[in-house]
Amino acid sequence: VSNVNNSNCFDITSFNVEIFDTPNIPEIAPLILCDDGTDGDDTNGQMTIDLTQFNTVALNGLNPAEFTVSYHTNAVDANDSASSLSLNYYNANPIQDTVFVRVENNLHPECFDVGSIDITVNPIPLGNDVTLIQCDEDGSNDGKTTFNIEQVFDDLTVSATNRSIKVYTSMANLLNDTNPIPTDAYQNTSNPQPLQVKIIDDQTQCYRVVQLTLEVSTTQIDAYTAPPVCDELGSEDGINTFDLETIKNEMLSGLPPTIDLSFYGTYNDALLEVDPIQTPFENTVPYHQVLYARAENANACYGISEVTFTVNPLPQVMEDELFYYCLNTYPETLTLSSGNMDSQLSNDTYLWSTGDTTESIEVNQPGSYTVEITNSYGCTKERTITVEASNIATFENIQILDGSESFNNVVTVLVSGEGIYEYALWNEEGPVAYFQESNIFENVPPGILTVQVTDVKNDCGLVEQVISVIGFPKFFTPNNDGYNDTWQVYGISNQFQPHSKILIFDRYGKLLKQLDPLGKGWDGIFNGALLPSDDYWFAVTLEDGRVFKSHFALKR
Repeated sequence: VSNVNNSNCFDITSFNVEIFDTPNIPEIAPLILCDDGTDGDDTNGQMTIDLTQFNTVALNGLNPAEFTVSYHTNAVDANDSASSLSLNYYNANPIQDTVFVRVENNLHPECFDVGSIDITVNPIPLGNDVTLIQCDEDGSNDGKTTFNIEQVFDDLTVSATNRSIKVYTSMANLLNDTNPIPTDAYQNTSNPQPLQVKIIDDQTQCYRVVQLTLEVSTTQIDAYTAPPVCDELGSEDGINTFDLETIKNEMLSGLPPTIDLSFYGTYNDALLEVDPIQTPFENTVPYHQVLYARAENANACYGISEVTFTVNPLPQVMEDELFYYCLNTYPETLTLSSGNMDSQLSNDTYLWSTGDTTESIEVNQPGSYTVEITNSYGCTKERTITVEASNIATFENIQILDGSESFNNVVTVLVSGEGIYEYALWNEEGPVAYFQESNIFENVPPGILTVQVTDVKNDCGLVEQVISVIGFPKFFTPNNDGYNDTWQVYGISNQFQPHSKILIFDRYGKLLKQLDPLGKGWDGIFNGALLPSDDYWFAVTLEDGRVFKSHFALKR
């Protein structure tokens, strides 16, 4: 130590300096545990934890002989070195807890550090021991069959969410996680066979071990044939619906009331209880199909049996049909057939709406006739035959507008009857108008003609009537060539207007000839002399009172 004003004034002495290590606790990884159940409850998230496992990390390389490690429930106690915890710590806060660690220098307690440790104790998932009983349905009564373990998943896991299972044949395999068995289809190797099951919490990976016992029982339910049904009218494809609830009740009749029954499309589905069929059931195989019924008593297999479903065909019958009956043929009859295309089968029966029970009937009245055909399966189908009336035509009136100088004569034929008619018109030279739907003929040439009317609805027959169409030639050429050699009024005959009066005049009004209405006509001769080419006049008074006057030409 020297004087600052006089450096010659100083003194020298000595002293000791001690430096103490101050701890530096690093970040400690959280501790995540599965509840060990040592307190008798492995689902409460509490257990005894050995806190000394953190000492090495907390000391961070310091000599444990020179430092003290203590644990506390809160940071205040840790900083004050108060209320240290037991090193065998039972976490006070279930599942999630935090412990504070203090490391202090034994020689100088003021040199210390405090850190924290997050502790999670996850509960063990719940689980149940389960016995699964399956039917010995593989055709060999050896006590071995195939099990679908997944069907008891909810029983094993108590229906909890976020759960999965692994199944092992031994505890050693379970602990080593080796050779897990399939859960959808497993064949037992002994009867009964115990299996070890891990119930795993998918979020925490904590698991519980339970036992699944597989047992095989013998089949105790008989095969069943469902009452056959008839094919559906309209589709006739061998497909129909069945009420499985009714069939179920019939199959369970006489069995213990605790037994339930389910239906499956295949034997394997029934064995593994997958894809059960709901009611109503529509068969997918036409006419004949087998389902498999699985009976269970409290999830214990009571038996699997075949259930046979049959859809019987309807009679093969022709389509409904329309016939026509000609009323003019009465009392002749029309034969109506049932239309049964399997009529060679003597077991088929018939019931007509007439009361007849034969395959065909005879009728002579229009109407609707229905036959009900029943085949040997008891399946029925109806066919309806409609008989409509047709008939030969009856003339009611024939209207004739004739006498036209231009021959624009019109004939209208009016008939009655149940048929559908076509009309034709003929003269002595042949058809004037061949059969047509219209009953009106125009531009009809004069003369004696025949009207014909035929039924085209059912060809019930043809009727005809002779008519007269009055007309007058515009000229004649009396040159004996066989064509137009005389002049005569057309349309007059013994039947039509035979007493008509026909007078011929020259241009000056001189009467030249009174014609016989039924004769050949005027040949152009007057008093033995050939009259010259000229216009001549006529006056015709028909028997019906009509009068026609006009002129015509004589050409030589």
